[in-house]
Amino acid sequence: MDPADRFVELVQRPPGDVHLDVAAGLIGVCFDSGVDVAAVTESLDRLAGECVPTFDGVLQQFQHHLTGNLTDYGDPRNSYLHEVLHRGVGIPITLSVCAIEIGRRLGVEIHGIGLPGHFMVESGGVFADPFHAGRCFSADELEPAWRRMTGLQDRLDPRLLAPVPQRGILLRMLNNLKATFVAMDDPVPLRTLAVLRSAFPELAQERAEYARWLRHWN
Repeated sequence: MDPADRFVELVQRPPGDVHLDVAAGLIGVCFDSGVDVAAVTESLDRLAGECVPTFDGVLQQFQHHLTGNLTDYGDPRNSYLHEVLHRGVGIPITLSVCAIEIGRRLGVEIHGIGLPGHFMVESGGVFADPFHAGRCFSADELEPAWRRMTGLQDRLDPRLLAPVPQRGILLRMLNNLKATFVAMDDPVPLRTLAVLRSAFPELAQERAEYARWLRHWN
């Protein structure tokens, strides 16, 4: 099956029927025909095999093998899990997906936390930032740390500390790619992105925008 069609089919399944690593991995595969999503799952299996089965054990991977791409944050490869795992660099949400999925393999429950301007993970009431070497924060330390990282001065709404469901993580990944590809105005990735975003009924209002993206193909 075409990877974009497979992604659409997976997104339409009940959440419990889909693993985040496969769905998120397919996003990158859709833009890189030279790789299969098995490259993602195998790499995550290998990293999990190197970890002590604790939250701290998972976070050590972000001190040694995975880190934030501080030199080229806008590189679309930072949103492709196979590239993140191969190159060892990514953006907060893809690194957080890696943490969540390494944890799942080890029986360590890790949740994604979608803060404005940043994405982190949480387990057992401890928050961690995979983009910055897995640095940990208590609930009291989180808001000032978030302000320092983002430059935002708003109060952090406690509702934003709730775990982000799998669907929300996938949408946020696609939102990052939308910002990148719209700025590039390249019809090739925009065509693929339109297919992926069309899998979400809540984005139905974007259909006219997709037509503008694809004007080069007419």
